[in-house]
Amino acid sequence: MKVGFIGTGKIGKAIILGLLQGKTTSQDIYVFDGGHRSAQKVAAELNLHLVDDYTAFNDCQAVIVAVGGSVITSIFRELEQKYHGIILSTGGGDLTTINQELPDDSSFVKIVPNTPVQIGEGITAMSFVPGEKKQVIDTVKALFEQMGSVYVVPADLLGIYGTVAGCTPAYVNMMIEALSDAAVQNGVKRAESYQIVEQMLVGTAKLALSSKKLPEELKDEVTTPGGSTIRGVVKLEQEGFRNALIQAVNASAN
Repeated sequence: MKVGFIGTGKIGKAIILGLLQGKTTSQDIYVFDGGHRSAQKVAAELNLHLVDDYTAFNDCQAVIVAVGGSVITSIFRELEQKYHGIILSTGGGDLTTINQELPDDSSFVKIVPNTPVQIGEGITAMSFVPGEKKQVIDTVKALFEQMGSVYVVPADLLGIYGTVAGCTPAYVNMMIEALSDAAVQNGVKRAESYQIVEQMLVGTAKLALSSKKLPEELKDEVTTPGGSTIRGVVKLEQEGFRNALIQAVNASAN
């Protein structure tokens, strides 16, 4: 499948890298130049097609608009006139309104991928207009299933799915840093502390996914009466650990 990109910032490049790890070759990816140095750099680095007109995207089955801000409106207007196919946006654009403005052979889809898509371990939430063609849904899902898990959700839930999948990696990285600090404080070398914490998170997540056990069950398996783990759990409760995470998600979502 040939895919076009308008915007090669952090999320745009992450998707490109994820596609290149899947079934998409570098010669199947088209990047819009627009005079942006980042697009030129990414295209040169990854040997992608660099194009300077939206009509070049008509060779693509899908175009991903990975930009935000006020410029996105003008991009949609020009793209609607020059490209016929599937338009995906990682940012703005009203799902219903834009689909109503498109010709019959085009579709607009909203997507919220997180940065781990670049290593094939991502999460992408997506919303389609009610009654969208099955071929469009299947095409978009197949594209992002190369890069991890896909969730098709109503448009009004896309934001919270994106927050939980897209914002919380920052929280987890803060936790990694804090746990590493604690390990270093107690004599562990910095590089080794990162490795220990990161592998612990990978193993814990894989165990949860494979066992299908509830988080409290897995917690109890390592929490013995009067032991060191329960003392740490009680301290986390005293410091408001869970409430802090809930408030962080609410702050990011709103």
